[in-house]
Amino acid sequence: MEEMDYQYNKPGQFRPGRFFVGLSATLVILILVFSVYVVDQTQQAVVTQFGKPVKIIINPIEGRRAEEVQIRLKEKYEREGIAVSMDAGLRFKIPFIQQVRRFERRLLRWNGYPEQIPTKDKKYIWVDSTARWYIEDPLQFLRSVNSEEQAQARLDDIIDSSTRNAITKRDLIEIVRTDNRKMEVAEPELRETTEVGHILEGRLAIVREITEVALHACEEYGIGIHEKGVLIKGLTYVQEVKDKVEDRMIEERLRIAKKYTSEGEGEYEKIMGDKEREVRTILSEAYRTAREIEGVADAKAARIYAESFGRDPEFYRFWKTLELYETSLGGGGTRLLLGTENPLIEFMKGQIEFEPSGTP
Repeated sequence: MEEMDYQYNKPGQFRPGRFFVGLSATLVILILVFSVYVVDQTQQAVVTQFGKPVKIIINPIEGRRAEEVQIRLKEKYEREGIAVSMDAGLRFKIPFIQQVRRFERRLLRWNGYPEQIPTKDKKYIWVDSTARWYIEDPLQFLRSVNSEEQAQARLDDIIDSSTRNAITKRDLIEIVRTDNRKMEVAEPELRETTEVGHILEGRLAIVREITEVALHACEEYGIGIHEKGVLIKGLTYVQEVKDKVEDRMIEERLRIAKKYTSEGEGEYEKIMGDKEREVRTILSEAYRTAREIEGVADAKAARIYAESFGRDPEFYRFWKTLELYETSLGGGGTRLLLGTENPLIEFMKGQIEFEPSGTP
């Protein structure tokens, strides 16, 4: 008997007791592993049993509607016999029977494709919109669209159609402006071009309408739109309308430039006219002053001549003769031929002595 026990306990031999203990421990560990799951702060989850939902873990986006969403979803699914719990953390499920499907809790981005839309006043524009959405009801989301890709496709249809409907029934001015604030420009000539019509709603009201329509349509998919709503991030004319607008702007600037040029030319002509008139006035005054001075000088000279002539006629005659010679020989290569008996020759020789009359 002792020999048999010794042979049974030899190393390397099969030990059923230890095997079943190890197997049991492994099964326990597996059961524990498959019984525990974690819902992260960035996630929501739906627990299903044979494909049927039995529990929902919701983790709503913080904001004004968070508490309302929690209460509404809890009341909705408790009537269906589905347990609802909130917030993230460590949780338990029946292993191998129940499955956990996790969904994103954070805000997701939706970007629409630029779309050409006509306004009520027949202005064609490109509209580019965007929005932030989130999974509000994870079970409804699972039942309707099942994945984020399908949700993006639904949002394309919902937001694009609501945007088109809101724009096509309004004039362009309602989409572009947010209020009736008066537009201020520095150039007075451009003020008439900035006069726009009075808006009744404005862009903000249109965006709110688009958001409300989209929110209502997204309810059946368990999707929520962020409180900032749908945003129009791009709004431009189509190329044909843009070209017309640019041509009109160019024509307006050319008209203003021609106006400035015309005003400048008119001011130039006025300045030149004032200058010519002032020059003529100055020249006229100068000529009159010169004539007055010349008249006074001539009178004074005549008086001096008269006094000189009266006092010594011979000297006056002699002086006038010299002046005549000076004038005759003033330049130009003129030659004067004088005879030997000429008094000037005699004077120059010193043979004639000039003695003023009346000299003692």
